[in-house]
Amino acid sequence: MLRRAALALAGALALSSPLVASAQMMPPAPGPAPYEYFVKGATVESGFITIIKKLGNVYFGISPKQLNEDLIETSVPATGLGGFGPAAGEPYVAPARIFRFSRVDNKIVMSWPAQYYKVNPSTPEALGVKTSFPSSIIAVVPIVSTDAKTGMIVFPASAFLGDVADMTSQFRAAIPNPAHGYHLDPTKSFFKSAKALPDNDILRVSQTWSSFDPNTIDNTPDARNVDVQMTYNIAARPNDHYMPRIADARVGYFSQPVLDFASDSHETRNINYINRWNFAPETPGKPSNATHPLVFYISNDVPLKYRATVKAALLTWNDAFAKVGIRNAVQVKDQPNDPKWDPEDISHNMVRWILTSSPQYGAEALIMADPLTGEDLNVGVNVDAVEGMTGNIYKFIVAPARGLPMSNQAQDAFVQEYLRATVLHESGHDLGLQHNFIGSEAYTAKDLQSTAFTSKYGVASSVMEYAPINLWPKGTRQGDYSQLVLGPYDYYAINYGYANIPNAKTPEQEVPTLNRLASKWANPTYRFASDEDVFFGQGHAIDPRVAQFDLTNHPLAWCQTQVAMLHNVMNDVSQRFPLRGRAFDQARMAFLYPMRSYMRCAMMPANTIGGEYLSRSHQGDPGSWAPLTAVPRSQEVRAWGLLAKSLFSDAAWNFNPYVLTHLTYSEVSSLTGGGTWAYNPPARHDVDVAGYAAAAQETVLNQLYAPLTLQRIDSLPTKYGHGKTMSISDLFNWSVASIYGNVTKSGMVRRDLQMRFMQRMAHMWVMPTPGTPGDARALARQSLVQIAQIARDGANAHGIDSLTRAHLSALAALADEAVRGKMPVMSAMGLRMGETLQSQLPASLPY
Repeated sequence: MLRRAALALAGALALSSPLVASAQMMPPAPGPAPYEYFVKGATVESGFITIIKKLGNVYFGISPKQLNEDLIETSVPATGLGGFGPAAGEPYVAPARIFRFSRVDNKIVMSWPAQYYKVNPSTPEALGVKTSFPSSIIAVVPIVSTDAKTGMIVFPASAFLGDVADMTSQFRAAIPNPAHGYHLDPTKSFFKSAKALPDNDILRVSQTWSSFDPNTIDNTPDARNVDVQMTYNIAARPNDHYMPRIADARVGYFSQPVLDFASDSHETRNINYINRWNFAPETPGKPSNATHPLVFYISNDVPLKYRATVKAALLTWNDAFAKVGIRNAVQVKDQPNDPKWDPEDISHNMVRWILTSSPQYGAEALIMADPLTGEDLNVGVNVDAVEGMTGNIYKFIVAPARGLPMSNQAQDAFVQEYLRATVLHESGHDLGLQHNFIGSEAYTAKDLQSTAFTSKYGVASSVMEYAPINLWPKGTRQGDYSQLVLGPYDYYAINYGYANIPNAKTPEQEVPTLNRLASKWANPTYRFASDEDVFFGQGHAIDPRVAQFDLTNHPLAWCQTQVAMLHNVMNDVSQRFPLRGRAFDQARMAFLYPMRSYMRCAMMPANTIGGEYLSRSHQGDPGSWAPLTAVPRSQEVRAWGLLAKSLFSDAAWNFNPYVLTHLTYSEVSSLTGGGTWAYNPPARHDVDVAGYAAAAQETVLNQLYAPLTLQRIDSLPTKYGHGKTMSISDLFNWSVASIYGNVTKSGMVRRDLQMRFMQRMAHMWVMPTPGTPGDARALARQSLVQIAQIARDGANAHGIDSLTRAHLSALAALADEAVRGKMPVMSAMGLRMGETLQSQLPASLPY
């Protein structure tokens, strides 16, 4: 009893001491601080999520209701790398993702939950997806404060100083060599700004990416430290009663894949919802205004002289929406001159003008969509400043081909038309439309030579085609150069994606009507085929009607015309360029601009070889035919004839010697600054025509002799019978005949080709690429025997020069070695030449 009394007295005395009393007045060290204490000296900005800025740090403040709520997070660069990586505003570093805050004890977990599934709530399936699909954790941070009055939970936003967007992979793609790679330096990364808006929050972060040995990004003052500014939006998911629409492969829309666990009634669980804007017309099904129009803002960085053209292109889409009863669907405004107005707010759809030292593209669409429904959240267009240089196409190709005088007015008009076509195409992507690379097949040559026709229907059935300049030789009638209007397919596709379907309460209830809308694929005007159908390089693509940068329903005839026209343009360069007082770099450019288009058309007939026509029609669609039908052998023979003449012959690469002696470049000597963008001279002072020939030839031979192509050609007779289409024997026989015909008269281009093709056959026989069919190996050996005999006979002919004799003797000896199973000791340079030399051509432009 006495001991307890003594302890109680000691405790009372201790509590009354000044030290303990002072400690009781301080907030406890562990756990969240009271909100009133925490926000002293801080800046508090209320909005969708409260933003608190204190001592250089940024904090989130969320209500308890926002815990475990599905939000949207987007990661977009606010600045670019001048052409070496993602551009400003480009949303493809990371897709829009479902984002969630959850609480565990006194910590907040920021995560991207599993999102690609559809279930009915409160069902066993809903429970199953939670245990079957993993989430991705972004960060776990401590709760630093809570508000006893409102329940607000405060925690640091510092996770967004890290590589949330995975810019690491972007640098790795630009600089594959890890010795020169970049890493995020957290000591030089900081928040630039943070805003709380009613429906979203915006974080802008400055991140320094460092390299110990940089050798690529040469357009910055110090390539060792590159400042990348990232913008993160955290927003509420749309709550606008949007109903997804199911995609159909017969009509080209980007789509959002979802796994359907709500039903077992389909062959697969995959559902694809189309990407589209939710215009929400006032009276669906009747002509009425959009209550949620797509408003584009033209950024302040777009040059004044181009803004009217950009605006006209964007508003052109209203012609299509008016036909489905949506008025004023697309609107265009200039960016306000208000410093508080943020172009990186997810609610603003921007058209930007991108400046780069190394152009990567002419323009690109910018699309962010809800990953659960496909509803577009934010769209836009980046236009590379290289578009302003498209006057060179007029100057170096169009005017010479048409025999037109030089005119600044005509050149400027051409640039405006080209820009209009570009923006029309990219904004079509913003509305959900994919590329349509069969759109050029809908029109005839006569159609395209009529301005009355092209001004109404365009140069292809769709603005989503990669249409080249519609250019015809001097003395031929000439339509519009570019696609300036929507084509009939564009109206058709907008109808599929946006027309109201009455009485449909679910996406599945729309399907019968959508099936009828999509059933017109057999009509050339409404056909669709996209990117996957032009992967010819490794043998995947098979339909020659699906191609980029071709025109008319007879592309082989069109290409034949183009090759002859462009050859003449290059041969006559010295008659126009350089202009008086200009360096001969201008003549070099005037030769290389048409060279790219010349090579493209010289190579295009290869797509017909061993081809098959694909149909996307469904069973019972009007006018439909089998999904696969043969390209007739007669068409393949014609295509090979064009390859032999325009690609494999010496004559195809013979140009005016006077012109060739005037194609050089100017030396540059920079004391400081600059990089490859300022001065990146070619290895040779002249234009290496033989090298360009090799590049084009090897590109085609790589395509035709890819294992997948060989497998397909080998199997054609099993589907169509012998003689109806080409055989694998035809491929090898035609190659030998074209490349080694009249062998004693070969020039340098064909001699190089003969050696490279022999080496290709040797590889196929001695060290075949996996997947090469046995029939191809046997034919490769037979080709080597034929080549050796042709070369021996030629070497023994009378009257040939010593170089030709030496070449043929070497060719015979090396082919004999290969037949015996010994790989000829030769450089593999020729097989890699295509990629190396193609990179030296002018920046890729859709001519």
